[in-house]
Amino acid sequence: MLSYAPTLGSTTPRLYTPPLVTGPAGPCGCGCALTPATSKGFSAADFADDVLGIELIPWQRWLLIHAMELRPDGRFRFRTILVLVGRQNGKTSLVEIKNLWKMYVLRVPLVIGTAQNLDISEESWDKAVEIAESIPELAAEIAKVDKTNGKKALKLAHGSRWKIAAASRRGGRGLSGDDVNLDELREHQSWESWAAVTKTTMARRNSQVWAYSNAGDDKSVVLNDLQAKGRATVAGGAGTLGHFEWSVPDEVKCTCEQNPHATDCQLRDRALQAMANPSYGYTITDEALDAALETDPEPIFRTECLCQRVPSLVVNQWDVIGRAEWEAAADVVATVTAPVAFGLEVEWDRSAAAIGVAWRRKDARRQIELTQSDEGVDYRPGTGWTVARAKELLVRNPGSVLAFDPGGPAGSLRKDFEDAGVPFTPMTMADAGRAYGDLYDAFAGADMSKRDGRHGNQEALNKAVEGAVERTLGDARAWDRRNSTGFCPLGGVTAALWALRHTVPLRSKVY
Repeated sequence: MLSYAPTLGSTTPRLYTPPLVTGPAGPCGCGCALTPATSKGFSAADFADDVLGIELIPWQRWLLIHAMELRPDGRFRFRTILVLVGRQNGKTSLVEIKNLWKMYVLRVPLVIGTAQNLDISEESWDKAVEIAESIPELAAEIAKVDKTNGKKALKLAHGSRWKIAAASRRGGRGLSGDDVNLDELREHQSWESWAAVTKTTMARRNSQVWAYSNAGDDKSVVLNDLQAKGRATVAGGAGTLGHFEWSVPDEVKCTCEQNPHATDCQLRDRALQAMANPSYGYTITDEALDAALETDPEPIFRTECLCQRVPSLVVNQWDVIGRAEWEAAADVVATVTAPVAFGLEVEWDRSAAAIGVAWRRKDARRQIELTQSDEGVDYRPGTGWTVARAKELLVRNPGSVLAFDPGGPAGSLRKDFEDAGVPFTPMTMADAGRAYGDLYDAFAGADMSKRDGRHGNQEALNKAVEGAVERTLGDARAWDRRNSTGFCPLGGVTAALWALRHTVPLRSKVY
């Protein structure tokens, strides 16, 4: 039964690292045993109320209390804190409050703010400075404010500073931070920025790194790794990573498959929405959530409003080759007509590789598929299997050729192929554009006479075409490896089709 009764956002996250402190319920209000003697969060909450005049939303107060739990020696329990929560729930205002408290009350030497988009961290800094300047007792302690774009810094009379650093491989290097803030962690698609800015805390005995985000997709490598490690702390433990996740369960999804969503669709469940939106009923309204669900593609709504990871945030379903065109070209053919051409592709993150095959059928149409073995289609994790498999295919198919783009992710395998004596035809950047155009024309081009492409209706290849994205390549177009979903099956058959047209006719004369 779905819940539509008026409700409030969940103060307590669905998943979180429990306190080390046990005993009778303390003043937190959630039933935990934390007290002002075992958590600095109570002081931070009082600072917000008594000094800043800001009434915290219950979840903000709860997070401050639990994230700033103390060890017996008085240091913070958590050196790294991961906060996952839906968009627009007030995490930015929490950053401002927490940072000002650390500067004015704890008097930490350096607070560092960073985000993938520098404007985000600068906007938070701007608001915090505005708050401090508007309160006489705080304004009296300000020594210097530098509002130069890209160099913004706040310095207090006792020496505490708040600086803004770029989210890059150089951001924060050379500094020693006591409190580091990384916003929009889901946008970190490599560890470079994390490595640069978080290591500023290494020499600080009581430092904290706060990372904030809503959920991302499979490309959010830093967030996904930390989330997995954080979820492992939910059962307890004495580590230094604190995990606090306001989200819906992983299995929540659309249950109606309608557009707009039906009234009984699981995505409309207010109780579920409240799990990921702790400010629901305080600053977030029914109308706002309903409007988002009405207008957002499902992956966007699930990540932004339900804080749920999805495979891809790129809304690109059948954007290049339409579903109708692709499904109409499905034709499972058992007989392979020699000569054939093979194509190799590797995912941009090197997580998998694929080998495609193309041949001209007896009816003159061109067929593309993923090669198959007793283990299934040749779309497998990693790249270590590719050289041996390619050699086997070429030996079994005399007169065949193998093509791949050495300027792409598969380029690192070039030396492996050469050392193993496996022949291949390298593709240039211009060839990548021609290959894209050839496959597109064969399946979806405006010239119907060129639509001679057929495919084997393989699930991995179908999904790759569904999630394909194109990019500009000079005056031409080509596949966008990085932003396509599960791309390498499509890349493999594209290279194979190119080789069939441009290489096989020439090579086959030799044989």
